[in-house]
Parts: sequence; C-alpha cells; structure tokens
Amino acid sequence: MASSSIDSRRQHLRRELTRHVSELGYSLSLEAPGPEEPEILRMSPVRRRIAYGETVLRSDLKKKRCHERLRAFSQRRTRRRGSILFFIGVSMDDQRELETLLVDLEIRSGIRGGHVHIVPIAKPETSVRRASAKRSARG
Repeated sequence: MASSSIDSRRQHLRRELTRHVSELGYSLSLEAPGPEEPEILRMSPVRRRIAYGETVLRSDLKKKRCHERLRAFSQRRTRRRGSILFFIGVSMDDQRELETLLVDLEIRSGIRGGHVHIVPIAKPETSVRRASAKRSARG
C-alpha cells in the first residue's frame, strides 16, 4: 500500500482523536519530545491531569513495535502512581481487532485497563463530484 495513503489515514485518525480528547477537556497541548513519547500528549487545564493518545492502523495491529508502544503507554503512571488516561484512535472497521489485541496483550480485561479507551473513528467523508454544467445540460 502506498505510503501517502497510510500517512493520510494516520493524519485523519490523529486529527479526529485530538478533537475527541480536546472535547473531553484535555485542551492544553504538551510537546512530545521524542519517539518514545505518545503521538498526542494533552493536559486538562482545570484538573491538571494528563492524557495520552495513539493512533493504530490495520497494518500496525500485527507489528511488535505497536504492541510495545500500547503496552508501555498503558502502564505509565503519574508521580502519585495514578493511571494516565490513554486514548487509542482506530478506524471503526478495525475496532474489534484492536479490542482483541488489547486483551491478548493483557492491557484490557474485565478487571484492568479501565483507563485505556478505544476511540472508533469513521472514515473521512469523500466529496462527491458534481457533474459539470455541460454534462448536466445534455441530460
């Protein structure tokens, strides 16, 4: 699959996940300094709580690096040992597979992982091309 297609899908997921996290009150954007930091790092200005966000494409679901990142961010704690909210943006089509993966990786179960939230994201709406004036005039 073309890299630009993957990039555009990831950008769409990241944009929608960022919007979701912001709507929940995590509106302050913090700078993520390196590759070992989450894609999205936000803070609530009122509660001073941090939230992480990662996007997962279908192709990521089988990658060891993705599994390691999901596990690492789900296990991070605050200085006071509290859980950090962790949001994972994924295409609606891949939601079930991600849910299964999180159980397999022991990140979520009936008992643990309540701070890990899957955010299913719809595909971007494609603009419908309108018939040109000449073509519709012939009709």
